[in-house]
Amino acid sequence: MKRFAPVLALAVLGLSGCKEEPAAPPVNAAAAPPARSAAAGPDIARCDAQHVHHPNAPLSADPVAIPKAFRGIVKASALELALLTQAGTTICENHVGTYAVTDMAWLREDRLLGWAWEAYEATGYSIFDRAGEGTAIETGVRPVFSPGGTRLAAVEFPDFGALGGFAVWEVRAEGTVQIGGGTTQRQGVGEDVVFVEPAVFTDRIGDWSVVGWKGESCVTIAFDGQELSPEAFASGQSTFHAAESASWRIAPGPCP
Repeated sequence: MKRFAPVLALAVLGLSGCKEEPAAPPVNAAAAPPARSAAAGPDIARCDAQHVHHPNAPLSADPVAIPKAFRGIVKASALELALLTQAGTTICENHVGTYAVTDMAWLREDRLLGWAWEAYEATGYSIFDRAGEGTAIETGVRPVFSPGGTRLAAVEFPDFGALGGFAVWEVRAEGTVQIGGGTTQRQGVGEDVVFVEPAVFTDRIGDWSVVGWKGESCVTIAFDGQELSPEAFASGQSTFHAAESASWRIAPGPCP
């Protein structure tokens, strides 16, 4: 589910971005929506009945508009999104506070569905993998696929975004799973809660973006901004990378 901040970060957990449109995976991403499942559609009534209210969540708004082509896959209420898997079952995603869904599109034929969303003090990008039991992930911004189309990466910072860091996912037969990266973590409770960001983002103010892959095992990342460390003050675009051989940690310089 989404992590809205600063207010919604305490209430809704879950589901600055790239300046360029990221490359699509090497599949027919413009394929027509699939035929309706044998199921009547996603069960939004069940999702609403099972909705868990968080005391600090904003008041419910009107349901977001789902594009007509995808209404057999996604249904919305003021509280939830109901998402239909390839097996005909429904998974539910808390959607309180969301007032717009845009750019909904197939990212990988009829399996990976992506969309941007806007909510109270937050924006993000979600992907629904319809395989298996269904997986909904939050990538913050539209991710960039590896050349083989089996991996995807996204970076979004500062931490009031929906991702708050960097992550790499892998598309497997049973679903999409995160295999690396680091995001801002919430620690403590009540008045003692603090958010701890990955060290690479500390004292750097600007825009981060994934600009491409080197093969299937290294991601190229650009930082366009200022470094405000006590030792140095630099401005302009810098190149970073994150390699599988180094546990996907972001490091200075291009992919080796």
